[in-house]
Amino acid sequence: MLYVFYGTDVAKSAEKARSLVASLQAKKPDAAYVRIDSDSWDPAALESHLGGQGLFSNKYIVFLDRIADDADARESLIAFAPTMKESTNIFVWLEGKGNAELKKTIEKCADKAVVSDKPVASGFPGAAGGSDKAEFNIFALADAVGARNSLKAWAIYRSAVDAGLEPESVIGTLFWQAKSMVAAARCATAAEAGLSPFVFSKAKSAAKNYSPVELRSMMTDLISIYHDSHRGLVDGELAIEKWCANLNS
Repeated sequence: MLYVFYGTDVAKSAEKARSLVASLQAKKPDAAYVRIDSDSWDPAALESHLGGQGLFSNKYIVFLDRIADDADARESLIAFAPTMKESTNIFVWLEGKGNAELKKTIEKCADKAVVSDKPVASGFPGAAGGSDKAEFNIFALADAVGARNSLKAWAIYRSAVDAGLEPESVIGTLFWQAKSMVAAARCATAAEAGLSPFVFSKAKSAAKNYSPVELRSMMTDLISIYHDSHRGLVDGELAIEKWCANLNS
């Protein structure tokens, strides 16, 4: 059985993971407890707990404490995840944000996955989906979407992720762009659309690259990605990446 706690709010994830471990220990006092962190990480040791049981107990409770930052450890965890799920022992896995591959594995293999993310300052749906990463020009992504250049949008999005921008913040920018194009397409003037003349002019031109149905679908899809990722139904990072890559379809 595999329980996973992860997200950008590491302190909250750790609190929930350790609370579960304490609860499991109280319910299963005969279970042997093993904690593995980055200093004690050994793939052979983890493998020995996948199917085995304690010498004087019925089960192991194995706490994996933030070991996926190491590339080799991450690969082993991804490989072992399906077996951890099927094991008679209990694995409690604590991580931070995690990359796309790790999140995909967690979604597929975890019996229960709990995501704890820090609040996003930009607020969605918001005015511009701003970012605390001032050095990255996120509006270049909005321009690529407006131009319906999927390859460029995908590349800029990957750069945004590498720069540390959270998917929620990126969705805010994409939603702002889609909403601006919808408003510009429907209205004759910037004042009527509720946009600045500069934004209105760019959005009006960009809207010509999409049909009215496509523009409405863009907004609906982005809202769905935002909410589904918060519910743990989809990997937000991968969903946005796919959304950008499919702009031309």
